[in-house]
Amino acid sequence: MTFDWNLKITDIAITFATLLGPILAVQAQKWLERKREIKQRRAWIFRTLMATRATTLSPVHVEALNAIPIEFYGSSKGLKAIINKWKTYLDHLKKSPENQGWEQERSKFLVDLLQEMAGYLGYEFNTVEIANEVYIPTGHAWAQTDQDIIRRGLAQLLSGQLALPMEVKSFPTDQDAVTEQEELRKLLLRWLNGESTVSVDLKSEMKPQE
Repeated sequence: MTFDWNLKITDIAITFATLLGPILAVQAQKWLERKREIKQRRAWIFRTLMATRATTLSPVHVEALNAIPIEFYGSSKGLKAIINKWKTYLDHLKKSPENQGWEQERSKFLVDLLQEMAGYLGYEFNTVEIANEVYIPTGHAWAQTDQDIIRRGLAQLLSGQLALPMEVKSFPTDQDAVTEQEELRKLLLRWLNGESTVSVDLKSEMKPQE
């Protein structure tokens, strides 16, 4: 009897495909879902940083910034470029804002980071658009400026670099005491100038004779 190997191999392949098909389909679906979730999280970080790039002290901006090394971790060239931009920006934020040109460099590093992220995610934004096409109400800008001034002032005050200015204009006084003190001063001056004398009453006590 002749054994038909072609038929047997075909049957085995069909059997494996029947058994493994659903498993592979489920794994492929999970893989696609994970990729979709990663893409959504990365898009959220970028949208948040773009939306809050004029209010960098807001908690949501800080949260998105700190999530970059987690969500954009990877070995690809694009991901490494984003992480390098993030490290440069973070390193600058750790420097003292009192340094000359600190704010200008901070803004530039943030724009560079956002442009790198935009290119990786498929958005076509140039540095001019990222830096200038942003709206912040004047009141919000004033509030953030005031917060910066207060924060820096408190930091200097608590560290001993700044002292509170104090000017004493007057002390609470008793009017009668002030009048008596003024009269006493005048009398003392007249006496020292020889314009008046001080009366002295000498009394002697005689002891009785025994």
